[in-house]
Amino acid sequence: MARNNLRRLGTALTVIRNAVISVLRVVLRSLFLVRGDSMRPTLRDGDLIYVRRRSGKCASYRRGSIVVAETPSPSRGNSLLTNVKRVVGLPGELVRVGNDSAVSIEGTSLAEPYLAAGAQTAPGPGLLWLCDDDAYFLMGDNRADSWDSRRFGPVPASNIVGSMWLRLPTHRLLGRGSSGRND
Repeated sequence: MARNNLRRLGTALTVIRNAVISVLRVVLRSLFLVRGDSMRPTLRDGDLIYVRRRSGKCASYRRGSIVVAETPSPSRGNSLLTNVKRVVGLPGELVRVGNDSAVSIEGTSLAEPYLAAGAQTAPGPGLLWLCDDDAYFLMGDNRADSWDSRRFGPVPASNIVGSMWLRLPTHRLLGRGSSGRND
């Protein structure tokens, strides 16, 4: 009788352990550490964000959403970097970033309330980009310090890991301020 109870307990503990491991794998795969200041003031270097992962044809993101994406590296050839950026242009849209950094979509100025009032912005190249049917134009909130679609163009939906669901301002716990790094 005692052996049967021990077996049941052992089986139950194994099931619980496997469930906890499975949940942790999902949770930890969806946590990202913000590195650099390209999303200031919204996100800061050292913040943790939890990303709701999406994939396949059903993945779609709204303008203004914050996403984690694999983007071209500025210094590592064809390698990709994991970056946190904001969705500015949607699939099929014509995006223009003027010499004054003003963003317009299909000729209409884009209201961007998430940018800091009086924020310094780096001049854009004054170019137009047409987002393919499965691509998004991504930019950092700190336009003067952001490696984004202005440099490498629209990002395919398949390169977007997911959208931010929760922000944990851990930079305060870590005592981190500005890193001076660019992402």
